[in-house]
Amino acid sequence: MGGGFVLQGLAEMLLRLDEPGPLIFWLPTLWGGAALVLLGSFRVNRSDGFSRAMVLLGAAIGFLPSAWTLLMPVLIVVLIFRATLTSRGRARLPG
Repeated sequence: MGGGFVLQGLAEMLLRLDEPGPLIFWLPTLWGGAALVLLGSFRVNRSDGFSRAMVLLGAAIGFLPSAWTLLMPVLIVVLIFRATLTSRGRARLPG
């Protein structure tokens, strides 16, 4: 998801070089969402709750500018469910 947001932000930047006004919305939401998703995904030996919150917040931020695509919203919903279920599964394990 993070990589998808980065690539989508790059594509928007290249397509809107002649009209940079919309980039004020597109770039912070796409690249900010990508940063949160990637940081939350790759945090090791840290709080699972904080990592999950970063992934969920990044997915929510990146959802709005990518809602017009067909595949990205489906992948975002899958990421949200996976992040929620994975963290619950870890909490139940003994030890």
